[in-house]
Amino acid sequence: MSNDFPAVGKRYLVDFQAFKVILNFTSATSLTYTVLQADGSPGQVETVLIKVEPIRDLLFLVTWQESDKTTVVHVEDYDSKTIVTNITNPDNSFDQYHGTFQQMTDVGPPAAAPLTYSHDIRPLFRPNDVACMGPRGKKLDDPAWMCVPANAQLVYSAVSAGRMPPDGRWPPDKVAIFKQWMDQGCNL
Repeated sequence: MSNDFPAVGKRYLVDFQAFKVILNFTSATSLTYTVLQADGSPGQVETVLIKVEPIRDLLFLVTWQESDKTTVVHVEDYDSKTIVTNITNPDNSFDQYHGTFQQMTDVGPPAAAPLTYSHDIRPLFRPNDVACMGPRGKKLDDPAWMCVPANAQLVYSAVSAGRMPPDGRWPPDKVAIFKQWMDQGCNL
């Protein structure tokens, strides 16, 4: 059985009949989804940390939590190009959709927006992280300071080496999101 996740670096158009979405797998731990409006224009866009678990050849369980606390669980079958999504909404209501997907080429809807500090990176830091790192010269709650590449690199070095936060190392998926944000230009 191959455990390699085939979606990394690819974009897929998913048709759930009730709605369509573009899934852009930037890495094995990061996904940007774009919900498409009825007219095909981009709607809601969010970059999320994902966990991928192989089930069997070309069948994967992919899970994430969105910023509004919506939890999404996908069963993605890359052999039959089918997908089942189970969505638990913040109010604890539950939805399930069955759909099909196809890999996208560079022609088509625009790629998702790059990561930003305010939307994607700042929420990674807890209040205790901000309070602890401030006296050490790392202004985690100051977007202007954080978006200077040299400052972002200082923070990245600390989180990737496990020196920050002080109560335990960040998981690899959080470190990967931070690195992706830096690679995209430390956008505010």
